[in-house]
Amino acid sequence: MMPMDVQGTAETVAANRRQIKHIGKLKDSNANVAIIFRTVPGEPENALVIGPKFLDNNYHDSFMKALESNEGQNAFELGTHLAKSRFNDGVEMLPYLHQNNFLKKIPTNNVIVTMGAGTTGEVQLDELNKLIAEERGITVLELSNLEAGLTATTTEKTADAAKKKSARPKK
Repeated sequence: MMPMDVQGTAETVAANRRQIKHIGKLKDSNANVAIIFRTVPGEPENALVIGPKFLDNNYHDSFMKALESNEGQNAFELGTHLAKSRFNDGVEMLPYLHQNNFLKKIPTNNVIVTMGAGTTGEVQLDELNKLIAEERGITVLELSNLEAGLTATTTEKTADAAKKKSARPKK
């Protein structure tokens, strides 16, 4: 029988550990959260998260399956996948989470992205958002509007159009 190699065992465990996107913890309380949207449109300093532990067992299991699914893991924002997902009883996930106050707006500097068990690769969400925006050649504000189908240009055009419309004399 071979003696156990602590370093080898740690490396094996690390190699077998699956990294999971869209999960983290709150910096101030260490509470586990799922990151539904990394930013809020027009509010790049805030994110929408839920505490999966507050869902009942059936909804929790369905939610975790959606989060861990290939579609959930490949989604740029988990919320876009949840908008197309349903719980086992047919209830639409994202509207349910919103209507039942499970979505919480949290400052991005209070969310640590964990990528699964262990502390390897942890990064503060506001820093991750800066890296993603930089990689895409946009600002974090533009990133916050990206998933909502907005860009700084379309936001400005919409605002300009609204001003022009309200400035027209009524017939």
